[in-house]
Amino acid sequence: MKKIQYTILLFAITILAACDKIEGPYGVTGTGGPIGGDSIVQKVLLEDFTGHTCQACPNAHREAKRLHDIYGERLVILAVHADFWAAPYPPNAPYFTYDFRNSVSTQIATDFNVIGQPFPKGMVQRMLNPGTSDQLIIDWAGWESKIFDWSNILAKAGLEITPSYNSGNNSMSAEVKIKVVSDIADGAYLAVYFSEDSIVKWQKDGSINDSTYVHNHVLRGSFNGMLGEDLGVLSTGDEITKNYSTTLTPSDVDVNHVYLVAVLSNLLTKEVIQVEEVKLQ
Repeated sequence: MKKIQYTILLFAITILAACDKIEGPYGVTGTGGPIGGDSIVQKVLLEDFTGHTCQACPNAHREAKRLHDIYGERLVILAVHADFWAAPYPPNAPYFTYDFRNSVSTQIATDFNVIGQPFPKGMVQRMLNPGTSDQLIIDWAGWESKIFDWSNILAKAGLEITPSYNSGNNSMSAEVKIKVVSDIADGAYLAVYFSEDSIVKWQKDGSINDSTYVHNHVLRGSFNGMLGEDLGVLSTGDEITKNYSTTLTPSDVDVNHVYLVAVLSNLLTKEVIQVEEVKLQ
């Protein structure tokens, strides 16, 4: 089944690449999703709930990387360090003393009922569990099929992020443009997060305590809260520009490895409508 899915995906990509009217699909160029092309590509958000004392979590990290290698810029990943798996432990030892957690990562894990579950867990597009009003929390083995499904729907909106950074006061700004191509009758939220790659810190990997483990896609914070700004009902043809700014935290963040992630989500269901990612600098 996986081989069939990959074949279908590659066939679809080949058709898109050969179509004359598509000039740089929205967001695929890595420039934050330039508005103006005839095609808006649906991107998918994968939130990987993890922690440095979770022995099985590196398996999920490896799966996330494998999927990112397949989907490229169409898959945006946030590693959400939360719950006791991410707590510094033991407090005075030379290992596992770093705290990856922050108020946004804790709130996401809490509000979507991930706290207390055995990690690793994940959400794909914050999709609802069929037949319930709660988000579907799934093991890493189930991520691939959901990502495939969401990557093949028609996008309702496109996002473009223009970032800027001021080294003088360690502040960053994000201009986010939204282009609506299909009515969003429930209304929408716009949240802008920032993440960091290439953080070398301790991680349990099975029975091994690895001091050289590289943590990627680590959610570091938000410009405007967990869900972001309420934009209300959006109609086909709407084009909206929003500007946000915040201080880059924590103090040890390497600005050269920071990414901004814009998430447009359904006001009622909280499912992701569109997501975009761009490097800060």
